[in-house]
Amino acid sequence: MWLPQVLPDESLFSRICRYLALSGTSRNQSLLRLLGDGRAAVHPYLTAHLANLSRFTEESTGSLLRYQTLRPLFAYYLPRYSTGINDDFASSNDLIRACQLSTFREREHLVAKYCPECAQEDMRNYGVAYWHCTHQIPGLWACSKHNTWLVQSELPSRSHTDSHFLPNPSVQSESCGSLAMKFAEYTELKLNVIRNERSRKEVFSDLYRRELKGKGGLTNAGRVKRKALALGVFEVSAQLSPRPSYLYPRSRTDFRYFSSLLLGQYPQHPFKHLLLEFYLSQCLSDKIFHNNVSPPPSKELEYEECCCELLKSGLSMAAVSREIGKSRCYVKTIALKFKIPVNLKPKKITDRLKESIARLAYKGFHRNVIAKRFGVSVGSIELIISTTYGLVEWRRKCKRESLKRRYKYSIFKFVKVYPNSCRQEVKKHCEAAFYWLYQHDPEWLELVLPIPQRAYHIDRVDWVARDKEIFQKVSEWIFENGRALTYAELDRRLGGHGWLTSKQHKLPITMKLLRTHRQQNESHEDE
Repeated sequence: MWLPQVLPDESLFSRICRYLALSGTSRNQSLLRLLGDGRAAVHPYLTAHLANLSRFTEESTGSLLRYQTLRPLFAYYLPRYSTGINDDFASSNDLIRACQLSTFREREHLVAKYCPECAQEDMRNYGVAYWHCTHQIPGLWACSKHNTWLVQSELPSRSHTDSHFLPNPSVQSESCGSLAMKFAEYTELKLNVIRNERSRKEVFSDLYRRELKGKGGLTNAGRVKRKALALGVFEVSAQLSPRPSYLYPRSRTDFRYFSSLLLGQYPQHPFKHLLLEFYLSQCLSDKIFHNNVSPPPSKELEYEECCCELLKSGLSMAAVSREIGKSRCYVKTIALKFKIPVNLKPKKITDRLKESIARLAYKGFHRNVIAKRFGVSVGSIELIISTTYGLVEWRRKCKRESLKRRYKYSIFKFVKVYPNSCRQEVKKHCEAAFYWLYQHDPEWLELVLPIPQRAYHIDRVDWVARDKEIFQKVSEWIFENGRALTYAELDRRLGGHGWLTSKQHKLPITMKLLRTHRQQNESHEDE
């Protein structure tokens, strides 16, 4: 018996449920025939074993995969794992691993969803209510056709299928909001586009950042205005579901929800991509970001220009600070940055003193040493260093080179003093130097370290000495008894360690004695 003919937008999971109702055999027998395993579990939207199922249909495995499962959705948003997701021979466990479902922070309880209005229409048109594939999209809770919330049904245990597990048309439907219906329409349209699109070369994170930049969602430095974005996504998601869901943002400040999407470093759940794409294309406006920026990026330049003009006009730092609403430290930094002479009290840090401080800083002196030498605070030294062009980078370079020389010397000295040491000993006694050079100069470290030594086994027992000891005891027992003793009896006298039975190859002297004694006993018996 073949699987029932596919109905419009019917999932492969639904066809298997209808097959169980029509086959007349038990669930285990039907699953054994279809999937080759009577205890197999059938996923409601990531159906596996397509190669086996295609033998009971007129469609190809590609058609089953593309139009009757949600595998294309996961393969589209997880291109790195698309080969495993599109594998016709993949089992349910292989498919779940390929779709990274266990690694996502956001996950949804696995259920089957349906629209009561659609179920009633299906009963009138086809005589049976069935599971629609688009209704099973994770995070989607609205029907775009009837403007109603979807109803969830708990899956049967173990196999997730049953002959009576089909939508119930008698359930009362509830109307959903316009935004939820709009999101359902967008999601279903996106799924149809993905099904007909072969591959995508563009990186999603670049696409999202370009969309944000066009609508004012990025600063001049290229950073995301995350407060406005998190608030907007949360307010939209609150209208898309009749009940709380772990797939949605948890709060108005859930910045982690979309940060990984914008960085593009780790795989994310397809629903997060759908939600962010829907928000950026359908809900986002320029006002959202401009209303949340205080002050605008260009305002900083106005502050600097105004500060410079007031300082050049002869006002004191305190007066300029009150005028522009900034601190005296900010005004002092701007003055040093643009080399504007200011009336400082006390008049201790002169231009000549700044040059002397900069010279010592270039030579690598510590801030505390410079501050004690000139009798000023460490903060003043740091301010002069940070406002002198190129000085910070130069001091970082000097510190790095000094650290490298010191660590190289410590490694080189230890190897010279202990030429027979191994690499583990070098790492143990010069741990900080070893790891720093391993990170920053591994080529030099490899040249200086001792040649790696091959590991060799050291016996915990000296079997030569033990052989002599056992030989002496066995000789005494043989002499005292005057009769042949079995190996088992001798071993019990030695403590029952099994030395005379399992370790004979390590006791050559003792075994030679026993063999000689046994031969003598045999010759006496023959006589």
